[in-house]
Amino acid sequence: MANSSRHPMTPLVPPKYVTDIYTTEEEKLLFDVVRNNGPWQLTVAHHFTSAEEYMAVSGPKDLDPSVKLELSDLLTPTFRGYLGNYGVAYEQEAHDIYFSRKLLDMIKGMHGAQYAVPHTFLFNLRPPAHSFDAGHFDGASWRGINLNNTPLWLISVMAKSGLFDRWSVKAGQVIAYYYDSAIDGGFTYWPDGPDLPPRRFAPPFWNSGLLTDNEKMYHRGEANGPRDRRKVRGLQLNSLIAGEGDDEWVIRNDGTEIARYHNADMRFLFHYSAHVFDDRADLTQYLEHTDDLTIETALNMLIDDMRSRGVSFEEPTDPLVDRTFISIANQAYAMAPAEYPQEAPLDRVGAA
Repeated sequence: MANSSRHPMTPLVPPKYVTDIYTTEEEKLLFDVVRNNGPWQLTVAHHFTSAEEYMAVSGPKDLDPSVKLELSDLLTPTFRGYLGNYGVAYEQEAHDIYFSRKLLDMIKGMHGAQYAVPHTFLFNLRPPAHSFDAGHFDGASWRGINLNNTPLWLISVMAKSGLFDRWSVKAGQVIAYYYDSAIDGGFTYWPDGPDLPPRRFAPPFWNSGLLTDNEKMYHRGEANGPRDRRKVRGLQLNSLIAGEGDDEWVIRNDGTEIARYHNADMRFLFHYSAHVFDDRADLTQYLEHTDDLTIETALNMLIDDMRSRGVSFEEPTDPLVDRTFISIANQAYAMAPAEYPQEAPLDRVGAA
């Protein structure tokens, strides 16, 4: 890891509180898409195939490597859908918001950049739920490597290693929160690095949030809703949620209902991200792929670096899914927040 007084997982620009992010018309459009265009998968189902992959991204600082977890142990009813990604609007109703001049200018402005390209536009929706997320940072991008072609666990380890900065792509996010309750459900973030005390964005909130650099900042969505309703019995990796009528949300397994909620029970966020480029040369290098990083090069660099650190392991035949290798890489570059707000302690598997 590069020697610096600045922690590598510290945002390039401090987060800024913002309000009135979307117009009334935009809000209606976005919520109509979420309600009518489902069903939507669990967030975990989008990104992970094993507990080791999850822990490489969101595991606690005091993770005990002898404790063997399965992905099913870490499930919470947190669902996700994508409105757009990588310059393409997936949900056509959201096309104009995905290419919003306002949002792009906000992100360009935070970095003082000349150009911006829309990247990920997603939403999370969640009824009362625990949060086993010990703190994470969003999936970073490098020229040639991003969430569209690389597993999230590897992206997380790459970012923590500090080995790949010469290929990094700057990004920023506008995150709007919607949770009309004061029963937990806030947002914890570590703007000064994970080793220093966190800050907390407390609910209730509505169409307010952060202009931020979440690819360089640890953060977490806190547990929310009445504590006795946070566990969904029968929740599976293939569980889906969909809107029903004007006010209800239903979770189903293979068409069988396992839980039902009202709007007032739900916590939502809309997460907009863009890549930014300082000048035309920076943009051209990205668009024309003249200096791209490959997954093979990244893995070889990590393997060489771990061996130089004295980490002993057998090189796997398929490192992208090898659970033992993923666990070893995570331990080699272990990093996580050191403390949590008193109002929002970390939920522990088995203790929730």
